[in-house]
Amino acid sequence: MSNDRVIKSYVWHNDKCFFVSTIERDSSAAGDTLRFNETIVWEYDWKTAERGKQLFDDGSYRGSVDRHLEICRDIYKHGKVMGDDE
Repeated sequence: MSNDRVIKSYVWHNDKCFFVSTIERDSSAAGDTLRFNETIVWEYDWKTAERGKQLFDDGSYRGSVDRHLEICRDIYKHGKVMGDDE
């Protein structure tokens, strides 16, 4: 199956921009046929419209945007995803 776009956001913390993208995709776990939502965060250069370093990724339940919104709030408030060890 294909990867389906769910939600995309651009979030600023101070002068830094981040691109947050959630897609629905097949699980890559051996023997798992379920689909889930995957959210990935990158540094983003707004002027050149280019993604930079990937900073974070996480999975959540299919059909849910709650984790995406939580990640956006964390970045907006703290400049990073809370609980992220990096």
